[in-house]
Amino acid sequence: MPLELELILRLLLAAVLAGLIGIEREVRDQPAGFRTHMLVSLGACLFAVVSAYSFRAFAGQAPGVEVRVDPTRIAAQIVTGIGFLGAGAIIRYGMSVRGLTTAASLWVVAAIGTAIGLGGYVVGSAATAIALLTLLILRPVSNRLVRGLRKGHEEFVLDADAGLRMDELVRDAVGAGLRIDHLRVEEEDPGGRRQIQLVAALPPGLPPEGAIALLSRVPGVRGVDWTR
Repeated sequence: MPLELELILRLLLAAVLAGLIGIEREVRDQPAGFRTHMLVSLGACLFAVVSAYSFRAFAGQAPGVEVRVDPTRIAAQIVTGIGFLGAGAIIRYGMSVRGLTTAASLWVVAAIGTAIGLGGYVVGSAATAIALLTLLILRPVSNRLVRGLRKGHEEFVLDADAGLRMDELVRDAVGAGLRIDHLRVEEEDPGGRRQIQLVAALPPGLPPEGAIALLSRVPGVRGVDWTR
């Protein structure tokens, strides 16, 4: 069994590595951020340490008693348990689903914590580097690739009050060159507040930020969310 100091260092390393990923999520203003990722990885690491070493050490205090320890059983339970926490990070925002990447990052930091807890320093560190590469560097590449495949189609979710007239919204959007492919209205409350999903092809030279500014100027539109 490793020294207790080494086990403590494993806990700290697991928390630090997960914190690096959590910072990126915190900057993106996601529901699970810096502290959540650290706690998930710390808990997974502690479960791994307890599973791998503590039971065996406890059994050693009773002479003549042989106990078989299977660390993979705790690892399997960590994978199952983190699914519930990840599901809590997935929210339905109007007609869009958000938080899938955050749920995946929580799942990854749990795996990182488990690897560090079992002594896989290199593997855990490499997984952290790959996760950061995916979240930070590959994000703009993915956006450009998806936009190219969609040929300029973008999805907007509009938060509108009762004063919004759909004919004005469609007229202004079409007048600016947007080609509306899908329009869906969802009633939110008896007061007439609605959320509208608008999928449209943008004309050449009009970035999504310009379309957001255009849609925001329509009377009755309280806010516009751009789903990337």
